[in-house]
Amino acid sequence: MALVDLKSNLNKFRSEFKPDNPYEKSGREINELESTVSSEGKSSLLDNVDTTAGTFIKGLKKFGITSVPLEDNYENSIKQGSIFYANPVASALTDVATGFETIRKAVKNFDNNPINAIAKGLSVSEDVKLAKYQAKAYGKVKTLGEQGSRVLGVNPSVSRAFEGPIKGDRSSKNVDKVNIAPYGEDASDKDIIPFKFYDVYNEKHITFRAILTGITDNVTTEYNTERYIGRSENVHSYQGASRQVSFTFDVFPKTRQELPVLWEKINYLYGMCYPNYVPAYGGQAMVSPLTTLTIGNLYTDTPGYVSSVSLSIPNESTWEIEDNLQLPHYCQIAVEYVYIGKYLPNAIGKHWELNWLNESNGINGTLTDNKANVNRTDEYSWIDKKSIREELKGAVSDWWKSLGSDIGEEPTSENTNE
Repeated sequence: MALVDLKSNLNKFRSEFKPDNPYEKSGREINELESTVSSEGKSSLLDNVDTTAGTFIKGLKKFGITSVPLEDNYENSIKQGSIFYANPVASALTDVATGFETIRKAVKNFDNNPINAIAKGLSVSEDVKLAKYQAKAYGKVKTLGEQGSRVLGVNPSVSRAFEGPIKGDRSSKNVDKVNIAPYGEDASDKDIIPFKFYDVYNEKHITFRAILTGITDNVTTEYNTERYIGRSENVHSYQGASRQVSFTFDVFPKTRQELPVLWEKINYLYGMCYPNYVPAYGGQAMVSPLTTLTIGNLYTDTPGYVSSVSLSIPNESTWEIEDNLQLPHYCQIAVEYVYIGKYLPNAIGKHWELNWLNESNGINGTLTDNKANVNRTDEYSWIDKKSIREELKGAVSDWWKSLGSDIGEEPTSENTNE
């Protein structure tokens, strides 16, 4: 009898939720007002939650915010930040609220630990920055796609291209937003670390997900060696230097519709090793391919050319069996890139995209006109500045010297520390 009751309850469960497979969560997460909840369900939910919370959520809708995690935990606090900071009005309100909460805690704990409370009060702006930083990271992670999520509807024009079933299209939330970006489109801002090639001649971007390994950057110098009559030692004269960057990255689709897009981009990446052709003298002439490379702030639109591309298919990779798409799902691509760079090669020049260094592209490189100091932007001028303690010790030492030698010995570091 108990078994019959259990089966009856299971059938009732299936009729209400209709899960696609036994491993998928059939119900919606109650702590999150997602678009998967019907409008009737949302109104019912708001009617049954606390009146204050319901009013608050309805107020957020006035600012265009419709999906807010309600459960109080660490992950949801980051999700909340990413939602609020994406909205200009809510962002300003969140800054004020975060600052107020920091000050409130500092005042509350003043009696127990006044030093810590004062320090906490002075860190208001840092708490606001932390919330924004977490929200930024979470927003980037979301572009990976939510492959396990339920996607309602299928784009017929996309579905017709595939023999097998698909979920959604190129813009649905289950799709990796970097993988699905076609040849020519710059989607590097959607990745946690931007990674892309740019075909200068054809003006096309080739963007891949930055799953990078084994990045190496080698500089090789070249010297001529001479030995003069009557001298036993060699004389070395500098001729120049060459620089080469090598790295490997992984490519794999997370949905079926990403597979043809990724293989198109691999195709055109290989094309960066071949010339372009232009009409010339009644025939054709070759134009060498020129590329720029971006990997985070190591290289930002750095000129050079692809000297080698090598594709390997790991043994563990599966293959697509669909007609016209019988391609591996996973491959690794190794690239050798000859660095040309933007700046004059100089011992005191800029060799990485360190944006706080001002590069003159002249004989002074990144130094000031008299070569006395590093020429940095104002935001990074603190690197050369002494601490308040060091400046105070220097002032005391200068004052002591100004009094004359008859006063006595100049104070030592031990004396000034006392």
